[in-house]
Amino acid sequence: MKMVKRELEELNLMDDFLFFEAVSGEKGEWFCRLLIKAICQRDVKDIQIYPQNMIQGNDTMRHGIRMDLYVDESGSCLYDFEPDKYTDKKLLPKRNRYYRALLDGRLLEAGEEYDKLPDMWTIFILTKDPFGKDRMCYTIKNKIIEEPDTPYEDGAVSLFLYTKGTMGGNKQLTQLLNYLAESKEENAVSEELKELHRYVTRIKCRKEVGVRYMKSWELEKMWRKEAREEGLAEGRELGKRIGIEEGRKKGFEEGRQEGRQEGREEGREEGREEGRKEGIGQGRVDTLQEMIFLVLAPKGNIPDEMIKRIQQQKDMDVLERWLHVVLETDMLCEIQEKLCDKVQ
Repeated sequence: MKMVKRELEELNLMDDFLFFEAVSGEKGEWFCRLLIKAICQRDVKDIQIYPQNMIQGNDTMRHGIRMDLYVDESGSCLYDFEPDKYTDKKLLPKRNRYYRALLDGRLLEAGEEYDKLPDMWTIFILTKDPFGKDRMCYTIKNKIIEEPDTPYEDGAVSLFLYTKGTMGGNKQLTQLLNYLAESKEENAVSEELKELHRYVTRIKCRKEVGVRYMKSWELEKMWRKEAREEGLAEGRELGKRIGIEEGRKKGFEEGRQEGRQEGREEGREEGREEGRKEGIGQGRVDTLQEMIFLVLAPKGNIPDEMIKRIQQQKDMDVLERWLHVVLETDMLCEIQEKLCDKVQ
């Protein structure tokens, strides 16, 4: 997708850059209280805010996260705000699960009881309807399936807010979401939003903010260029290897044909001919397995079960079908499901 630069004045609070500037500026705490009040219907006083808070994975091979806005209410309640215009809605539930799990794993000191675990609100603010029901707010809580009326209070709440939703919500939330999506004066319809708009306008007018925006744009452009060049290089290498594999396939076929012809012409023994075929067949199996692992490698950590399944498979027709699957599918979980289907 071609990058199109927008002027700083055109940005809305749903844009990462402007949202970060707003929460990290002189009225950042006030802005956070406004968000919590309108979205969670809670008045908070003593808070600490952490814009773009990074949490590393459990080790260097594990996926880390970056929270757009992490708010700590005196250690009793945590809020994770994620304005998001791009994430595939199918990934949101498991993204939410992973964020919460990674954060929860760092909240208790050794020996502390579980009741010390603070409440947590995870709030995704989205410009696309995550569940297709035109709701302004989707509230997610754990419950007992067999006894839905029995309370199950684990302190975890997830909100998926759709800025264009028409069902549910309330007046204050509707006004806030409209302004976040389009941060214009005409959408600042309450006294709080008018104050917010004056704050946002001051941010956009500051020279140093303009410089940071220009640098962030150039940096993102550089990152995308490097990623594209790296992707092209990997693509060329992969294409080369696939081409070699296809060349080997053709060569093996020609070799088999020549071998059969030589066998007929020279009257070689059937056992010798069969042995040569088996040797070629084993080479073909090894090559197909190698190509499958090569294509899988950039997609993430390959599960041990999948590695074992591929290594044990000796049927060339099955391996060829699997190679097509891994070439056409991006997500490892989908690949694993499809490989199981292909075996049946």
